[in-house]
Amino acid sequence: MSSFLSPSGVSVEVFPYEDFQGIDASRDEAALDTGKKQHMLQIKDGYADWRGTMVRDPGAVQRGDGNKIIKHVAFFGRDLAVWAVKDGGGVTLTSDRAETFGAGHELTEVFPTNSIVSSTVFNSKVIFATRGQNMRQYNGFVWEEIIPKTDNKPAYIIPVQRRLATAGQQGRRTIVDISRVDEENVFTGDEDVNASQVTKASDINIGNIIGTADEIRGLGLFESNRLAVFTNDQTLIYVLHPDYTQWTIDDKANINVGTISHNTISRAGNDLLFCARDGVHSLRRSETNGVTIYSLPLSSKIDTIYRSLVASVSDTELINAYFDQDNGQYHIFFPQTDLLTKRLTMTASPIQGGESKWSTGEFLNASCGRHLGGTTLIGTPGGVWNRLQAEDETPITPDMEILTPILWQGAINDIKTSYSFILQATGTGILHVEAFDEDDRTLSSFQFDIDASARDDRFFDVPLSKQYERKFEHRYRGVKFKFTTSGDGLLKIIGFAVTVRK
Repeated sequence: MSSFLSPSGVSVEVFPYEDFQGIDASRDEAALDTGKKQHMLQIKDGYADWRGTMVRDPGAVQRGDGNKIIKHVAFFGRDLAVWAVKDGGGVTLTSDRAETFGAGHELTEVFPTNSIVSSTVFNSKVIFATRGQNMRQYNGFVWEEIIPKTDNKPAYIIPVQRRLATAGQQGRRTIVDISRVDEENVFTGDEDVNASQVTKASDINIGNIIGTADEIRGLGLFESNRLAVFTNDQTLIYVLHPDYTQWTIDDKANINVGTISHNTISRAGNDLLFCARDGVHSLRRSETNGVTIYSLPLSSKIDTIYRSLVASVSDTELINAYFDQDNGQYHIFFPQTDLLTKRLTMTASPIQGGESKWSTGEFLNASCGRHLGGTTLIGTPGGVWNRLQAEDETPITPDMEILTPILWQGAINDIKTSYSFILQATGTGILHVEAFDEDDRTLSSFQFDIDASARDDRFFDVPLSKQYERKFEHRYRGVKFKFTTSGDGLLKIIGFAVTVRK
C-alpha cells in the first residue's frame, strides 16, 4: 500500500494485488485478502505460474476423427498415438494409422462398453488392459490379442525390470502376477513347476503382509527398480530384479495411504504422484537421509474442492491423470458423464522449496491425457486433440475465468471510497472485469484490450508489464473482482490495484 496525489488532485492510497498463488479453499473468502502472494477463489482454464502471474491455459488442435468419445490415450512413439474409443457396442482400440491404412490398425468393440482401460509400453509395443479381458497389444502395424496359457486378465499393468507386472485379476485381489523376463505372454501359471531359471515368471501375494481385507488398487514404477503396490489404505514397495530370487520388500518404506485409481499414478521426475481419498500425494525418497521412502500430501489447501470432485464421480477408478513434464503440471480429470468432465491442475514450482499452485478447468471436457517428448495428447468427447503451448495461437483457446476473494483494503468495518482500478497485463486478447461488493451486488464492469505490441519476453525473470487504468468510483466495505478473457495465444495478468480516496 502506498499514497500519492492523483492528477486530479485527489489524495489516494493504492492497494496492490500481485504474486498470485492459485486457489485456496482452506479459508473463507472473507479471510483471504493478503495483497502480496494473493490466493484466488477460482482459477478456471488458467493457472498461476512460478512467477506469480496468471496465465491463460493453452489452446489445442484436433487430431484424427472428431466425433468419438475417447476413454484412454497412449503413445506408441512420439509421433504415433493410440487410443480407446467408446462405441455403441463396446470399446474400440485404434491408432493414428487407422484412417490411412485401415485393417489391422483398429480393433472394433473388443472391450465391454463401460470398461476402465489402462495401458503401458513393453517390448516396443503398446499394451492395453481392462479387468476380465485378455490384454491387447499394438506393434505399429497390427493389433494382437495376448493369450497366456493360464487365465490372466488384469486391470492394472506396468513394466518393471524387463518384466510386465499385472494385478487386478478377478478372484486374485492381493496378487501381483509378473511375467517372464522380456515376454509379455508368459506368467506364473504358464511356467513348468520344475523350472529353475531365475528369469521365469513369478508372483507376489501381499495378502498376509497388509494384514487386512484390503485389495490391490494400482501399480506404479518408483525410481528404476521398485514396484509400488497400491491398496486402498497403504502402499508397499518391492525391490525387483530380472532374477526373481532377489526380489525383496523395501522395509524403509512406511506409506499409510493408498490410491483411488490406478490411472492417476504418474511419474514426475524422481517422484510418483497419485490420488488418494484425502487428496493428491507424492511418493518420494527423503532428502535428509536418502533412505526413507514416504508420502507427502500436496493438496491440503484445496481439500474440500478435491473431495467434492471425487464425490462427483460415480466410480473413482474413472479418475485419470497425467504429468506434463515440460510445464511441470499434474492434470487430474474427474468425469461427470461421458460428455462432461471437471479438471484439477497442480502447477509445480521449478524453484527448490517453491509451493505448488492449484487451478481448475473444463476446456473441451477432456477426460484423459498423456505427455511424451514435448507432445501432449488429450482425449475428449470430440476425439483426440494435441494440447499446445500457452504462447501458441490457435482458434480453439479456452476463456480463462478468475474470481478473487473479498478484498477489504484496510479495516474490515470501514467504508472505502474507491477512485480507480489499475491492471498490469501482457499478451494478446480481451479482458473483461466485473466488480462486486461484499454482498455480491454488482458495482461496475469494464473491458481491457490487451495489446500484443506490449509483450516482451526476452528477459525470463522479468515479464514486461503494461499498465491500464479505469475510473472506479464506488463506496463499499469490501470488493471482489471477476476476470474473464477471450482471444487466442498468450495472455498474462501480472497484477492489479485499486486506488482509494484518503
